[in-house]
Amino acid sequence: MSRFQECLQPQGPRAILISVKPRFAEQIITGAKKVEFRRSWAAEPVGLAVIYSSSPVQRLVGIVEVDGAVVASPPTVWTKCVSRGPGLQRAELMEYFAGKTYGYGVLLGEVTLPAKPVAPKSLFKGFRPPQSYRYLSAPELRRIGKQFRLVEEPE
Repeated sequence: MSRFQECLQPQGPRAILISVKPRFAEQIITGAKKVEFRRSWAAEPVGLAVIYSSSPVQRLVGIVEVDGAVVASPPTVWTKCVSRGPGLQRAELMEYFAGKTYGYGVLLGEVTLPAKPVAPKSLFKGFRPPQSYRYLSAPELRRIGKQFRLVEEPE
């Protein structure tokens, strides 16, 4: 069973929608960046992250498998994750984590791309990008999956 199919199951890991700056979204979808740093992270197990490239792109640009997360002090997160292609310099990360006791290094796996970036307003009524992330419901994930050619069955 694919990770996408697992995330559609009621007892499976969750899928989330995350907002990512275009610079980092591009690095993720090209495979250059295999870790996403976050000041906060999901309480429930996450199997997939749908990448929303924020302004000025404002499109869903990829779906990436989540292979886990490193939770530690910011310097330790850097040390444990730097070899995965962080996409930024250490000083920039320390500034991002300023004031935080713990940081998160979300370990990214295989990426699936759409034929062309997807306008989220075509999938979500009244779409508002999440500040950080939000969980996706199974029907929402199924709609996204259709746009990424991962599902063909009706909702």
